[in-house]
Amino acid sequence: MTKAIVNFLFLVGIFLFFISRQAGAFFFVIGVVCIFMIIAMRDAEILDNWSALIRGAHGHRENVILATKELIDISKAPSIEMKEQEVSPSLAPTIVGEKRAFLIVADRRNLKLGNFKTYVNANDYGDGLFVSWYLTYMPDVWQVLVSLIPGTRKAIGLDELNLFNRQDLTAYVTCVHHCLLDAVEKLMLELNQDPSKIERKTRGFLGIS
Repeated sequence: MTKAIVNFLFLVGIFLFFISRQAGAFFFVIGVVCIFMIIAMRDAEILDNWSALIRGAHGHRENVILATKELIDISKAPSIEMKEQEVSPSLAPTIVGEKRAFLIVADRRNLKLGNFKTYVNANDYGDGLFVSWYLTYMPDVWQVLVSLIPGTRKAIGLDELNLFNRQDLTAYVTCVHHCLLDAVEKLMLELNQDPSKIERKTRGFLGIS
């Protein structure tokens, strides 16, 4: 629907431009504003996730995040990029307003996988530590622009991944999942807790365990 509105505005703008430049320019400007709004309002789609609440682990966030990063490095997974960043609820980088710190992990082997990022988080919750990760998909700005061209779909999405891409995506997310699980299990053992009680299976289309 949004795509149709943008295309309509530009088509009307082109038509009116030959009659009245001011009227045509007006519709062009509205179309451009709509495009900026679409880009600004894009949200990350959550495809898979996992979480666990570790009782008595309040204050151990850094232990879990640091251990996870070290284990990912040790795994020698190819082209993995990691960075810690504070993001808003829409997962956009921010320095003001409501925000939380995440370890953001991405596979940079090819263009198609770059939009699938895993957000790893650990937050104090009562006397415990809530640990989680979310596999997300968010199109780049240029992909949003391409998707607005008549006759095109979104440039890169889950449906556009071939068999090898899906294998690589599953391998990369499984690596992150297992490294975080190992970090959580290590912490639980240090707290004299039984890590076997943790639910290992994820809650999304990958269903990793």
